[in-house]
Amino acid sequence: MGDWGGVPGMQPGTQHLLLAEILGLAMARRAADILDRHRAALMGAPAGGPGEAGRSEADDAQLALDNAIFTAVLDAANECLGQFDARPSDERWCDALLQLIQLAQVARDPAGPGQPG
Repeated sequence: MGDWGGVPGMQPGTQHLLLAEILGLAMARRAADILDRHRAALMGAPAGGPGEAGRSEADDAQLALDNAIFTAVLDAANECLGQFDARPSDERWCDALLQLIQLAQVARDPAGPGQPG
């Protein structure tokens, strides 16, 4: 893979690490946004309530898309966690979810002085 046009003079390995970090944080933010959206939808309409009966096909399509994206992000996080945790992936998924939530919080918080961001 060639140089993606990063900072002049930066080593390609460093550019790849930076790109991986940015991608990971973006994926964590996306997963957290999906969780927030679903939590808001669940808090807004109790099960069997009037809000559920009026749910449109567009809402169902968005839910299906969100679920597919969230599942892919969680699977990727679980696979990454597997580099450091020898447990089977079925036993790591909860830890992977917590790592995603923590990364999303890091990605949303503005960086302080001397911190990357």
